[in-house]
Amino acid sequence: MFRVWAVVLSLGAMSAVPVTAQDRDLASSLPFTVDEVIHPAIARLPPPDFFKEIEALPMVITARNETAQRHVVQGMSLINAGWDFEAYRHFCEAVRADRDCLMAYWGIGLALAAPNNEFTPQRVNAISRMVDLIEAEAGTALERDYALALASMYASGAKSSAREFSLLARRYPNNLQAKLLAAYLGRGGYDEFGEATVAQEEAIENMRLYLNLHPDNLAVLTFWAVLHAESPDAIEMLTRQVLPFARKIARLAPEFPPYQHLLGHFEWRCGNHRLAEAAFARAADLYAAHMKKHKLTFHDCDGWVRTRLYHAAALYSQGRFDEAMKIAKEMAALQIDEKRFGSPGADLVLWEARTLPARLYAARGWEADFDAGIASLPAKDDPQLFRERTMSIFYLEAMRQYLGSRRELHRGNRKLAGDFRTALSKTGVLLLNAQEKATRSSAISEYVRALRCLEALSAELRGLVALAADGSERRSAFNWFKSAVSKQQRPTMLMPPPTLYPMEIRLGEYHLRMDEPQKAAEAYWEGLTRRPNDLASLSGYERALAGLGRTDDAARIAKQIRLVKGN
Repeated sequence: MFRVWAVVLSLGAMSAVPVTAQDRDLASSLPFTVDEVIHPAIARLPPPDFFKEIEALPMVITARNETAQRHVVQGMSLINAGWDFEAYRHFCEAVRADRDCLMAYWGIGLALAAPNNEFTPQRVNAISRMVDLIEAEAGTALERDYALALASMYASGAKSSAREFSLLARRYPNNLQAKLLAAYLGRGGYDEFGEATVAQEEAIENMRLYLNLHPDNLAVLTFWAVLHAESPDAIEMLTRQVLPFARKIARLAPEFPPYQHLLGHFEWRCGNHRLAEAAFARAADLYAAHMKKHKLTFHDCDGWVRTRLYHAAALYSQGRFDEAMKIAKEMAALQIDEKRFGSPGADLVLWEARTLPARLYAARGWEADFDAGIASLPAKDDPQLFRERTMSIFYLEAMRQYLGSRRELHRGNRKLAGDFRTALSKTGVLLLNAQEKATRSSAISEYVRALRCLEALSAELRGLVALAADGSERRSAFNWFKSAVSKQQRPTMLMPPPTLYPMEIRLGEYHLRMDEPQKAAEAYWEGLTRRPNDLASLSGYERALAGLGRTDDAARIAKQIRLVKGN
């Protein structure tokens, strides 16, 4: 749910869903079969599991039988927890049990809200059926209001839907689900300077109120944590006000993989890399067991892909490069089923997994790493590139050019490094010009991450090329590194940033090169403020402190490095 709604908010209003049925007097008389809302990939699966421990917002569901009611309640709980695929499975079971259950179609419409996904036809049919049932006065007044609020999202966008849920919450003051949806959908995110918008602050304050009133409610705890998942707030704030709740969530539902992943995300952001690794390892095992039991592939379980990629990042953050690379290469080698192109799992593999080995090699930056990184990328004639169907080919080519430039700089070939850097900029323009096409694809979130990653890498490369020059040109590296710092991303999609090191380390390196250890120390400290216990920042900080003659402080940082590495 949370990835889906982030996309909806970034795109604004979505296209209105057509309604084709003519006779709406009696819902049961409509020319409709439930197969129209159940994708074949779902139809072939065994019955879904129930995770009773996550059902925190019970709601009376109008349905012909208890089976449909139970599946709708579980589906709503899974949406609150961010596991949309499993929610969709439960709503499909509900419509099988009762083809006239309004909230089952509401659930399908919400679970499949990501634009242009592989289940779009089923979503369109579900919303159409939902509208038919509204006009046939199916369900209770509350349920019809829920359905109308969702219809508003498809007609006018998430903000409109947030207003409808807010009105609904005022009409039904005891309905906590509506309050949570109104607050979350109405959030405004953060501006380019990292400041919370007015709408974001209002959402946080509303959620804080619900948290104070319901401190043990899993749904409230989850919404509170996810509302801060991409927050640029100081780590002290996350450590005090969010991490304890993420730990509580994981304790309350220890067998539920999305909650273990959520815990890992906040442990990593707060610099607790070993605890993050443990959480991601547990989440990956839980996802894998679930996939095996239900005969699922990674196309069906993007949570498993996300967790494995984050697990690799957490290992790298501890200096365990070989272990991280083993996972990265396993994920990069996953073969996408052409029939499931456009699934969330396939999108993550195309954009994130295929580039992770190269990004790890670039982060370490040893002499042989640049050629190894280039070799890790798919060959240009690899049929798994899906060249005619995805813009990820530009991202892959840009990573190849980035690594080529870094390699030539390492060899002392500054001019050739500059040529690669120029080629990278041109590739970045090609990716940017594909923005309209990207908004019509299922991978808009991955596209945005890649685009912003390349903006930061391009600025970084300009700085590195300038730093390799002599005289006054070298001074220009400072401004390019400052630009790279400003362009680097916050964590999005409950994943680490695509660059596996903070760009502040480049500023630190610049100041050390210019014999400015005090400024270098300040830059490395800023990197640690952004990413606590980042090893590259710690190592640079130690060198800067030593250069200042602060031997005791340098020794303290050296000890911290050993602790992060587990030594």
